[in-house]
Amino acid sequence: MPDILVALARLDARLFQLRQQIQNLPKRIAEHEAEIRRLEALAREAAARFDQAEAARRKLETELGEFRAKRTKSEGRLATLTSTEQYQAVVKEIATTGERIDGLESAVLEAMERSDGVRAQRDAEQARAGQAIEALRGQIAALQADIAAAQAAVPGVTAERGAAVQQVEPRTRALYERVLKQRGDAGLALVTGNTCGICKAVQPPQALQMLRQREVQQVCQMCGRILVWDGPEA
Repeated sequence: MPDILVALARLDARLFQLRQQIQNLPKRIAEHEAEIRRLEALAREAAARFDQAEAARRKLETELGEFRAKRTKSEGRLATLTSTEQYQAVVKEIATTGERIDGLESAVLEAMERSDGVRAQRDAEQARAGQAIEALRGQIAALQADIAAAQAAVPGVTAERGAAVQQVEPRTRALYERVLKQRGDAGLALVTGNTCGICKAVQPPQALQMLRQREVQQVCQMCGRILVWDGPEA
């Protein structure tokens, strides 16, 4: 009897593991997908910052071009002026425009440097995000494969467990089926040290001693599953 119970407990543990994978792996996939969305948002934000810097640079360059054209036009008017007063006014206007042009040229250079820096940040962020996203998608594919494998394995292990249950003596089988119905996943749990092989709860020393000696059937103090000793004999 102990051998068939050990075999049955191992099948229970296998089914428990498979169902845990089917239940929990989608959560990990969802976490990876959320991280991908976060990385994509960071990459978009970096691109938007560059676009803003470029828009500011182009605006300054447009304004600079307009003032240069204004100065050229004013300089062309000088030869046509006959009034000293008008001549002085245009010269003053050209000087003011020149000062504005000097300021805009400095601003354009600063904007170009700023844009280059933001471009480098954008490229670095997009490269980092791209690498991380590729790795996460690879992990998602692996997790999806694990889920599919677990789902495919459940029917076969379930059938194997059903056959093993029929080899258990009637009284123990009735208890097992009652516990299995209550738990819904595993009725037996292996013990090799001092913890339940399913819920990992530490068992009392006296219960472990009796379990090792196979004197009385023991159940887990935490989850209520039937314990089966699979360690060294007492």
